[in-house]
Amino acid sequence: MTGTPPVPATLPQPLLEAVHALPLPERRRAALAAAPDAHLLLDAAVDLGDTAPDGARALLDALRSHAPQEAHRQYATHALATLLRRRGDADTADRLIADLLDSGRLDRVLALLLAEEFAADGALERALNCYNIACRSILSGPAETVADLNRIGLMPLLGRAAVRERLGLSPDGHDLAAREADRHLPDAAAELRRLAGGTTAPDLPLPELPEDFSGAFPQDTGAPRPVPETVRENHAFFPHPALGEARERGLLSADAADPAAHHHTVERTLRAQARGFPDVRLGTIAVTPDEVAAFAAEHGLDPADPGTLRAWVSAVPAPDSPHVAPWPPERNHPCWCGSGRKYKKCCGSASLR
Repeated sequence: MTGTPPVPATLPQPLLEAVHALPLPERRRAALAAAPDAHLLLDAAVDLGDTAPDGARALLDALRSHAPQEAHRQYATHALATLLRRRGDADTADRLIADLLDSGRLDRVLALLLAEEFAADGALERALNCYNIACRSILSGPAETVADLNRIGLMPLLGRAAVRERLGLSPDGHDLAAREADRHLPDAAAELRRLAGGTTAPDLPLPELPEDFSGAFPQDTGAPRPVPETVRENHAFFPHPALGEARERGLLSADAADPAAHHHTVERTLRAQARGFPDVRLGTIAVTPDEVAAFAAEHGLDPADPGTLRAWVSAVPAPDSPHVAPWPPERNHPCWCGSGRKYKKCCGSASLR
């Protein structure tokens, strides 16, 4: 690899050795030299899955053992299971997923991904277990708080309710509250059809994602539908300079020690909404810890509850506020999170499934 940038030694030594042994293209090595992290290594493993599956497996094994964050290790395990299943080794893939479930530390976003996969395969007990993990912060509070959620916040709860119904279980308070809230929220597609008129706007481009992303984007072979500017769903986030203060004040969950974890969670939520409601225009807006604390005090909410951030973005900034940034950015434009990196090399990476 003469003339290619070295992978910096800021990565753990076992990961460094695994990367040097792989047939990575120069662009991958250059990206790792500029911003070495396990997130980009997951991205590289996805790239290698079809062209060099043995190299992809070696890299994923190294990530599973040596990635600095627990969430990265878990996503590497899921990616390895996906790779093995494609290669016909379903037994080993099943054992890897079973170990994830037995760990007791399953990442909530990964739990939602697994819940969807299990539900689609008819493994309802395992799906319910994963939905319970994905919804644990909501399930730990009273069912009345469900009414404050937006449609994206309801998605895990509605999936949980559907699985419980398929299992023949009586609906609990959160099931009933989620379905009641769902009845009163506008249906995105119906609202778009009602509002569509003379003003049209082009569809926002979606980032390129791997085929094993949690579900496929709906395929529309008809003519593009007009998208009214007024139909928008915004998502709040703490900008990079405020992450330390947000963490100190308990506004970020304990599993968000990685500075990128908060923004990656927002990105995954945005992608899930783009998949489920492709005609809704999405945006991001930065919020400070002081703004969240003041809003929570005014409305008697817990500032550390994720639902408070969702309530703030629904109640405070206007949907068309000039501070809202349309999502997703162009792939070569700066990432919405404010890292200074290109979107495709940051939150827009394909490894954020």
